[in-house]
Amino acid sequence: MHRSLTTTVPTQHNAATATAPDAASRYKQLTLFLGPAQRHYPQPIRMASATYQAPIARLPVELLSYIFLLGAHTPDPEEAGLADDAPGGLGEGSGSLHERSDDISPCASSSSMPPDVFAAVCRHWREVALNTPQLWTRVCVTIGDLMHDEASGWFPAVSRYVSRSGRCPLDIYIDARDPEWDFSENDSFGAIISPYIDETYDYTHPFRVEHMHYVLNILLPHIARVRSLAILTDRWAPMETALECLSFENPQFVSRPNPMPKSLPALESLVLMRCNEFVSYNPLFSPAERRDSVLLPFSGLLSAPEPLHAPTPVLPGLRRLTLSGVHLDWSSLPALLHPPWSTSKPVLQRLELSYHSPEVRPSEAEFRGMMEMCDSLQSLAIRVSGPRSPTTPSACSFTHRTLPVELPRLETFELGYDDVYSAMHLLETINFDSVKRLVLEDASSPARDETLDADPLLWACSKVAAPSSSEHGRPLFPRADSVILRRVEASAEAFEAFYGALPNLRELAVAHMFLLGGKALADRNVELKFVPPDVPAPTLSAGLLSADHEHTRQKSALDRPCPGFAVHVGTAVASLGVL
Repeated sequence: MHRSLTTTVPTQHNAATATAPDAASRYKQLTLFLGPAQRHYPQPIRMASATYQAPIARLPVELLSYIFLLGAHTPDPEEAGLADDAPGGLGEGSGSLHERSDDISPCASSSSMPPDVFAAVCRHWREVALNTPQLWTRVCVTIGDLMHDEASGWFPAVSRYVSRSGRCPLDIYIDARDPEWDFSENDSFGAIISPYIDETYDYTHPFRVEHMHYVLNILLPHIARVRSLAILTDRWAPMETALECLSFENPQFVSRPNPMPKSLPALESLVLMRCNEFVSYNPLFSPAERRDSVLLPFSGLLSAPEPLHAPTPVLPGLRRLTLSGVHLDWSSLPALLHPPWSTSKPVLQRLELSYHSPEVRPSEAEFRGMMEMCDSLQSLAIRVSGPRSPTTPSACSFTHRTLPVELPRLETFELGYDDVYSAMHLLETINFDSVKRLVLEDASSPARDETLDADPLLWACSKVAAPSSSEHGRPLFPRADSVILRRVEASAEAFEAFYGALPNLRELAVAHMFLLGGKALADRNVELKFVPPDVPAPTLSAGLLSADHEHTRQKSALDRPCPGFAVHVGTAVASLGVL
């Protein structure tokens, strides 16, 4: 039987391939020769032209839909692990929180696959994708959307995603930044590169004011189901347009929801960033002609008479607020977060204020008003911002009589200072008894000629009141067990006083500065992470400092450390016994 099968079938197959008029004839002739063999096989042998169903096509629709969600919304594991791999967040960062991009917005993950890819594979996948509204909830807008197909209009994908998302919560990410931006606030035509170079250049920012206005008019009618909103710009003009649209004050300027909601309970995260930190080091706001244009997002929802307001605030679910380079109507912001007539408790957990020119920073009263509405705050980051205050030692000598604001749940405090006395004034405003993680950084301008002497700041951190006060000597951060210092320049005596005022210190990270004041750590077990100053490559030394000054564990983050690295580490460890 097997001999007949192996000798006859190839001969007939070759003949059929050469002479059969069509596929049906070939199939009929082949089945005649395979008839005896088929009796020994339960399943008939079929031709390649028969329909083949791949295993993935037999998956249940619910499982295939879930796979699509994982592929579209799961960030790259390697990208997600970058922040965890950086010990203590010691490396350079663009923000006080040193966050990953996908922490700014869920849409910012670099590895997310657009759902359009799944919808373009086959008819079945398209039907599954279009009937999975959760797949279309992340709306990402970049300058690349303006360059793909101008014939189809601006941002065609935005309308498509919004309609396909149904009634699901939306995550919106508008990145209006240009990698080739020249840090100018206006477009340039025939600009001179240098008086010594006989050349000119033209530059036009691809994301203009009309683009911001256009895309927000598509999105804001659906503001009631927006869960997170992040807007990043290079220039102030498009950010100002965004603030004017978000205010809902002018119905002729922006498309408003119908009916107009009285609150936005779905909104959990609001991130507004003007990504030009250099202008914040100028005492005067730039552009100067827009200094007095003070707006407040969703202020139109506050314009109704007070009795008409619901007992809940406008943003009852807001848990994270980031204002970087963007100033608002500071006096009205507390009413937006938690109005006086509200019966609910504020839920804001993370607040970042960063890169504000001194001219547009909140006053001390306005800053206190914000903090008093944030008694659920868990993380506070102040970087080149904070309340306006005098910059003289006499004005910041801890003689302030107003009691500090109580933030009983505050666990993380990050302070990037550009003026020591303003930072000291800030420390008077808040009670930091509950803080467990403290970050201090010299965030002054890179163009600054001299370094900031942080002696007064470290002495202020070691006590909370003047010597004449009954509270003199009580630590300012009594529960802090993790401390990170970056580029802090001070004397060994000031560091000793600072370390001595941290009774629960367990982890100390020192980056881009010398380790001084080691005497205060001589009799304590403190885990040290140290990045020496002026090291071009990202190196790290981690060690455990014990009472007998032995360096029991030392590891370099690089296989081949930079020249002089071991000397820096040895000097730093040895300094614990002599400085």
